[in-house]
Amino acid sequence: MPAAIRPMKKTVSFSKDVSNNNNNLESDSDTKQSPQSYLTFIPQIKNSLLVVPFHNIFILVGMFYSGLTQDLETVMWKGFLTSIPIQVIYNYIIYINLLPLKKSTRNDHQNNSSGSAINNNNNNNNNNVPLLIGSSIFVSIVLSLPLFVVIILMGAPVYKYSLKTLYLSLHLSQLIFNPLIILSNLNVNKIKRLFKQDHLYRIIFHHGILSSVLLTLGGCWLGVIPIPLDWDRPWQQWPITLLVGGYLGGVVGGVLSLIVNYFSH
Repeated sequence: MPAAIRPMKKTVSFSKDVSNNNNNLESDSDTKQSPQSYLTFIPQIKNSLLVVPFHNIFILVGMFYSGLTQDLETVMWKGFLTSIPIQVIYNYIIYINLLPLKKSTRNDHQNNSSGSAINNNNNNNNNNVPLLIGSSIFVSIVLSLPLFVVIILMGAPVYKYSLKTLYLSLHLSQLIFNPLIILSNLNVNKIKRLFKQDHLYRIIFHHGILSSVLLTLGGCWLGVIPIPLDWDRPWQQWPITLLVGGYLGGVVGGVLSLIVNYFSH
């Protein structure tokens, strides 16, 4: 008689699947940003009240007092020159109000897209402060040229208005790029990493500098609205309302950050 064929026992192993799932979970957790990973590359502010750009109001009032609506180009240029030493003082106030960076975790180092971890030991004491502040002014002036091109591409009038638009870009570059350069310590990768964070707007409005910069852009954008209205007022000239919106937007952004931080605590 032929030998009876014994049925084979079927076994199912989940060990490989479980191990694969565990590996996938670990990789997913590595790719996710930690809740406060931005603290490892964006310095926080000691006293948010001190970095609110209230000086913007005085610069703006000074330009109107000097005849901004009568001699627009001359007053805008003189106002820009006047704002530079004021901005130098403001940059120093920002610098001395920056807290040391939080130490990076393993995941924060892995998520650094540039492939190099940020050295948190390079605190404020290791910086050449005059060089940093001077560089922020110079770089901001240089960046006013691409900003000028962007404003033109977004619909700014060109014929007979190019010089006024250039002066507008000079003012806006000081309001936008100057504080960001001090905050990032001339490291563009820090700003790039900021846009990869979850809850970006929550981070921005909890930070006095970032909130001021964002509302400067928003105020300038809203400043376009009164220009085409049929009111025939001298202050409706291009680009006075954009200039006013940018300067006041920075102040509103700083105050808004104070309010957000107050209620969040």
